[in-house]
Amino acid sequence: MIDNLKSSFFVIGNLLVFFSIYTLIPGLFDYFLNGTDWVVFFVISIVCFFTGLNISFTFKKKNQDVEILSAFLLTLISWLILTIIGSIPFFSGSPGLSFADSFFESMSGLTTTGATVFEDLDNTSKSILLWRAMLQWLGGIGIIVIAIAIFPILKIGGMQLFQTEFSSRNEKVLPRTTKIATAIGLIYVLLTIICGFFLYSTGLSFFDSVAHGMTIIATGGFSTKNMSIGFFDSISTEIVVMVFMLISSLPFILIFQSVRKASSEVFKNSQVQFFLFFVGIITFIVMLWLKKHYEVDYLQSLRIASFSVISIATGSGFSTYDFSLWGPFTTTLFLFIMLIGGCSGSSSCGLKIFRIQILLKSSSTLIKKIIHPRGVFIPNYNSSEISEEILNSVTGYFFLYLVVFGLLTLILSFDGQSILTALSGAAAALANVGPGLSEMIGPAGNYSTMTDFSKFFLCVGMLIGRLELFPLLILFSPELWKR
Repeated sequence: MIDNLKSSFFVIGNLLVFFSIYTLIPGLFDYFLNGTDWVVFFVISIVCFFTGLNISFTFKKKNQDVEILSAFLLTLISWLILTIIGSIPFFSGSPGLSFADSFFESMSGLTTTGATVFEDLDNTSKSILLWRAMLQWLGGIGIIVIAIAIFPILKIGGMQLFQTEFSSRNEKVLPRTTKIATAIGLIYVLLTIICGFFLYSTGLSFFDSVAHGMTIIATGGFSTKNMSIGFFDSISTEIVVMVFMLISSLPFILIFQSVRKASSEVFKNSQVQFFLFFVGIITFIVMLWLKKHYEVDYLQSLRIASFSVISIATGSGFSTYDFSLWGPFTTTLFLFIMLIGGCSGSSSCGLKIFRIQILLKSSSTLIKKIIHPRGVFIPNYNSSEISEEILNSVTGYFFLYLVVFGLLTLILSFDGQSILTALSGAAAALANVGPGLSEMIGPAGNYSTMTDFSKFFLCVGMLIGRLELFPLLILFSPELWKR
């Protein structure tokens, strides 16, 4: 166990060194704007640099093998450390938030949730707004690498289905991760630049284009405006945002392979096809609902419905209209789709489309066996047989997901939140969507009025949802620590 801890702390030390450089960007930006927050960023940078350097040298070994326990510890500890550091500018800088609110905002950023306690983004310093966007951008690429590089090897929630050409089946993680991170990093950065460019071409300022470009690709939802994307009131801007929200919810490794081969390989994947079909159907239903009940013409209802559905389904949480006011039908429907989420290996969260597909295929096979007892029916996914191990993993994940969702809802209700706030808040945190479905925490509201008690458990929910349950829950298993 000592060796596991040493390996983890060595990597964490290097991560702190990287983070020290990362924090210099908003610091320098604020300095040239003659702001007052640059001192905080510079202090964080210096402390992180020397602390990280010291930890790296202290725990340096010739062979740094990161095994199963190390991978779990590394993932959890890194997220918590970066969350604490990321919160410092919020309570030591110009926002002057409490530590609880600062920690909540930072956790929401790094988990790409997008739930916020800021009440006046329009008058918040640009360096702080940039920092919020950068936290989400970093969290987005971080979880993609973990989901593709580590989760399949650890056989988490059926993720072993996504062994890539980079994968190996031993317990050593870092060598493979490096190759994957490089490939994904290139695509991630490229998509961010392209998204920012198109946003700028629609009339957004350079700053708004950069900030939203980062949060869109991360499917994060942090905006620089109180009214989110609705502030710009531009069809062209909304189209750009929708396109890149959808792209960011697709498997990044498939995007990389499609770009490398100059092919449409990503759209041949059954998960991608199911996701796009699912989003299309839900959009059509919501469009008809708006047309029937709110006397909106078809083009306007299509505009409103498509943006809202894509934003919720991808876990982005951007808004153009307050969908919490659309009635019980859309509230129930949006609660359903926010729990499902996007594709595996993307920056979106939730149950993930592939798990829904596997459960549906398994149910279909079971029905066929009941009707034809002597028949042989084998469920398959992307032309590959679904093994019993994978099916059990997905079923267990689905059960745990619902249990955690139920417990989180009960905790929020215990703290005095309304049933809709408790349900949608739990779903928004666990699925990393951001805005809930009640008036209090909906697109027109924020989480500032919630108690510190509720915020703490929402942070737990965000982290559990972002790390896909098992990396956090498994650390409570005594058997793992005996390895």
